[in-house]
Amino acid sequence: MIELKNKFVFSDPHFDHAKIIEVANRPFTDVVEMNRTIIYRYNEVVGKQDLCYWLGDIMYDATQEKVRKLLSLMHGRKFLILGNHDRNHSICWWKDCGFDWVSKDPLYDAKNYIMLSHEPLPEFGNLPKIVNYHGHIHINGYDFENHKHCINVCVEETNYRPIQLANPFIKKSREFAR
Repeated sequence: MIELKNKFVFSDPHFDHAKIIEVANRPFTDVVEMNRTIIYRYNEVVGKQDLCYWLGDIMYDATQEKVRKLLSLMHGRKFLILGNHDRNHSICWWKDCGFDWVSKDPLYDAKNYIMLSHEPLPEFGNLPKIVNYHGHIHINGYDFENHKHCINVCVEETNYRPIQLANPFIKKSREFAR
C-alpha cells in the first residue's frame, strides 16, 4: 500500500482552453505555455506519494486520450470533484481517464473541518472552524457577504500550483473514538 505523505488542493486549470487566458487574465501567450506551466508548477509541489484534490474544470474539449496523457505527466494520486465544465462526462469516464476517485458532490473532512467543493458554498462561509476550499469563481469576487472561511484555490489565485490542504482555523485535528 502507498503511504501518502502530503495532501494538496487546486482548481480550474482549464487545460487546452484558449479563451480562459483572456477571460481570467492569465499571463500566458497560448495554451501550450499555459499547460506546460501548470503541469511544471503542479509537479514542483505534488510528489509521487502525495494526494491532490482537483476541484473541477479540468480540460476544455476533453477526450479520454487527452486527459489520460495529461494525468500521466502529473504526480501523485488524484481525487476529482466535478466542476460545471466536467459534468458532461460520467464519473466512470473520469475514472477511466486516470483519476483515483471522482465525485459529483462536495466532500467533507469531519476530522479537519474541511469542505471541498467546486463552487463556493455560502452556508459554510462563516461557520466557526469549517473552511470551504473551492474553485469556480477564478479572479471574480464572491457574490455573498459571509465568506471569510472560504478559500478560492483557482489556479489564478495560487500562482498556478496546488496548495497544502490544511484548516487555518484549527490548531489540531479532531479525534474520533473507535
